[in-house]
Amino acid sequence: EFVWQVENIEEVLKDVFDLVIEKEPYFGILDHFCNSFFRNLQGEMQERAKNFLLDYCKINFSDSNKMNVIVDIVRHSMSEMFDEILLLFLSLSQDREIFSKIWWRGNGTSGSGNVILADIEMADWRNILSIVEKSTVGIKLIPIKKYLNEQIEYCLKSGDWERQRRFLERY
Repeated sequence: EFVWQVENIEEVLKDVFDLVIEKEPYFGILDHFCNSFFRNLQGEMQERAKNFLLDYCKINFSDSNKMNVIVDIVRHSMSEMFDEILLLFLSLSQDREIFSKIWWRGNGTSGSGNVILADIEMADWRNILSIVEKSTVGIKLIPIKKYLNEQIEYCLKSGDWERQRRFLERY
């Protein structure tokens, strides 16, 4: 967190992000290394970090690799920004292809006990859709909303299949 106390660090951090993202492939497992710059921030440092992420998103919205790192940081270290990053992305791009390559809900689902994993995933997609519906972009978001509804429908079918399989295994 001390990095945000350095004057004009944003340009250096942009270069660090670009280099790390280019050289170290990220597969969505665990937190990305760049999260280390965004943990436990307060006050002015948190505001600078937030502005950095927003600016980095504005510059790199069409690069799904960089967007995946931004979303990972927002999901793990700056969760209060998730809606803002998602809505900013939508204002910059309504490209379904790019949107579908970004791990908005993370990469995978885990649970324990009798939990239906597809239900967890479906809840995540419904939450993302509810945020998308807050956007003022309008009709241009139809392809993205269609994609989200397809994900929800797939999860619904998968959840039903999981429930059916568990029921049949008991008998």
